[in-house]
Order: sequence, then C-alpha cells, then structure tokens
Amino acid sequence: MAILEKSRRHWVTVTMYVAFSLFFLGACIVSAATYGSIGRAQQDVELLNPEYGARQVPHGAINISFSVQIHNPSRYTLHVNALSWYATLVNSSSPDERIIPLGDEYIGPTRLLEVPAKGTTNFSFGAVVSDPSTLAKLYGYLAYETSLGANYTITTLPYTHSFSIVLLIGEFEHDYLRERYLNDLVTIRLSYSNEGGAA
Repeated sequence: MAILEKSRRHWVTVTMYVAFSLFFLGACIVSAATYGSIGRAQQDVELLNPEYGARQVPHGAINISFSVQIHNPSRYTLHVNALSWYATLVNSSSPDERIIPLGDEYIGPTRLLEVPAKGTTNFSFGAVVSDPSTLAKLYGYLAYETSLGANYTITTLPYTHSFSIVLLIGEFEHDYLRERYLNDLVTIRLSYSNEGGAA
C-alpha cells in the first residue's frame, strides 16, 4: 500500500513537471516568434518613392512640395509618434546666412496618425514661399550660381528636403516613460534627405 501511494505521488510530481515544462517551452516559442516578427517589421518597413519639386505660382511665389510613401508589409498597425519635414536651400553665396528655410511641418502623437498593416501610406507636404525677403535671397543665389556657369532656374535650384518619422508598433503598447527599456523593441525610425539635389 505504501509503495502504491509513493507511485501515485511520484506520478503526480512527474505530470506537474512535464506540464510546467511544456507551458514554459510554449511561452518561449511564442516569445521568440513574436520577437522575430517585430525584428522583421523593423527591417521590412521602408520609405518608397520620395518625390520633390518646386513650381512658380501666381504673384511670383514658389510652391515647394515633397511626398513619400511608407510601405508596411508587416501584420502590425504602426502609430506615428513623430514626423518632420524640412525644406531649405544651402546658400553658398552668403557667409552670413548659409541656410535659407523654406518650409517645415511637424506632426506629433496627438494627431493619432496610423500606418495600416500590409499596405502603403502616402505622406505629402508643401509650402508656398511668398515672403519678399526670402524670394530675394533665392533670386540672389540663382544669380550667383548663374555667374559661375550653373544652369539653374528658380524652380530647379538644389532645394534640400529632409524627412524623418518615428513609428511605434501598436500591438505592444506600454508605459513609454517608465518602461524605456522596451521602447527600442517597438520603435521604427526612418529618414530621408536628398542633400540638395534638383528634382
């Protein structure tokens, strides 16, 4: 009878050990698969087809434009945490004002923008340069470059477009201030700059 009781206890212990082992093994497999899926998303999400240009509009103003696509082939919805675009002209003709700002836009998390899973999202930006002082600087730079033999027009000057975006993988929200060690695991950062090339 004592031997039978010992066997039962031993069987219960072995069963519990096997059950806990299988549970932890399953949890490890799910965790590894999730981590791998996040890693693939961070690698596969990309910027596509950046386009930029400038055109004259009525009254001599210049419309500066930029657009880009964010391709998200992952199964995760991405939330825009921060997005910024800047358009400038590097003014090599002036030692005092090397950068001429032309347009900018910033979007933070309060706008609640999303990049849906398994799709491509378009972002477009623009600025109308109409300030007489800024236009005078652009035409002054154009005259300077023309004197050096460059073949620019006011719409083909080497305007610089810089774009950056920080995306958070929505399915893994946490306390971003108190649990900062998790932030990099769920963050995707993308950026682009044409470095002063003409469209």
